[in-house]
Order: sequence, then structure tokens, then C-alpha cells
Amino acid sequence: ALPWPRLVSAAKDLDSAKMPAGPFASTVGVGRAEPQWAELNRVGGQPGKDGVHAAGDKTEGPLDLGETVMSGDLGTAPKKVDLLIVGAGLSGAVLAERCSKELGLTSLVIDKRDHIGGNCYDYIDEHGIRASKYGAHLFHTKFERVWEYVQNFSEWIPFDHRVRGMVPDADGAKQLVPIPPTQETVNALRLDVASGPISSEEGMQAWYDRQR
Repeated sequence: ALPWPRLVSAAKDLDSAKMPAGPFASTVGVGRAEPQWAELNRVGGQPGKDGVHAAGDKTEGPLDLGETVMSGDLGTAPKKVDLLIVGAGLSGAVLAERCSKELGLTSLVIDKRDHIGGNCYDYIDEHGIRASKYGAHLFHTKFERVWEYVQNFSEWIPFDHRVRGMVPDADGAKQLVPIPPTQETVNALRLDVASGPISSEEGMQAWYDRQR
């Protein structure tokens, strides 16, 4: 998960830091961040906190919900609650927590799966490796209050990724290029042979316009 608010806040403190002049301009190569911006992505520790781990549970295994909860027998559920929440994924979990803490409401959360967390559920496999049951997830937000909130429940690891794909060039030979297409992509694949290599932001915008 990439803590964008923290990066933005840190960036504001860099008096001499300037964003590159265009989306493809960089002193260290096309598609690479300027050094002062790349430094902000450096993993220097995990923001956030794991309340369960801090309380003494060091197993790193799935949260034990107990036989009563896992039985699925609603006869064991509370007879009276303020809210019935269907789904124990992120939305259901946040609703239950917020309504409990801010409004003092009680909730009954039900889910057809045998675990909480929805598609973000992870667990320790037979080899002792933490695995995401439904695939890895990235978390994005532009709201500082959201980032502050989620750090109360888990540790987060900054993550930066670039997408590249094998795409045939004008001669049919496959090239490893940035996706979606950038100036580097168009020039490497020679997609605009008639006009020649693209050398400016304006030229790249013109290429985009011709493809629409």
C-alpha cells in the first residue's frame, strides 16, 4: 500500500524539490522519478500499527473467531442489535467499527464466507508465508483522514510499480515497453513512422489525439 498523503506532505517540505517539466521529462531517464521524489518512496519502515500483534498475539495467523461464530448458527447471535450488516469485508467492517465508536450502536455482521476481511483476507500458509487468498491488493486514497484511519488497524508497506508489456513493433518484433503508451513506447515501437520520433510533450499529446 502506498501512503500517498505522507509522500505529499513530505514533498511540501522540500523547498528545492521541483516536479519534472513534463510527464516524460527526467534527469535520470524516461519513466523514472527525479532523485528527490524517488527518495520519498524509499521504504524506511512500516507506517501504521497492528493492534492485535501489539496486544501480545505473535502468531501472525488468522484471527480466531471461535466455534460459535464459525458455526453460522444465527440462533447463537444476539437477539437485539441496532444494525444488521451483511458482509464482513472492508465496507461492513468499517461500518460496524464507526457506528460502534462514534454512535454507540451495536451490530450483527454476517458473511457467507468462513473468514472476515472480504477479498483482502490473508493468512499464513503451510510454508509459513503470508498469502493473499484472493490476490494482492493496493490501497489508494487522496484523503489524509482516510489514511490516518486505516493506519489504526494494520501496518502498511509503501509500494511503487511500473507496468510494462511485450508489444510488437512496426516490424512485428516484440519489445518490452511502458503501458499505457508513453513517448518511450511510441518511439520504441515506431508507431508514428510518418512523423518520426516524438521529442516533446506536445508531440505526444498530438499522437494521443490521433488515436482517439
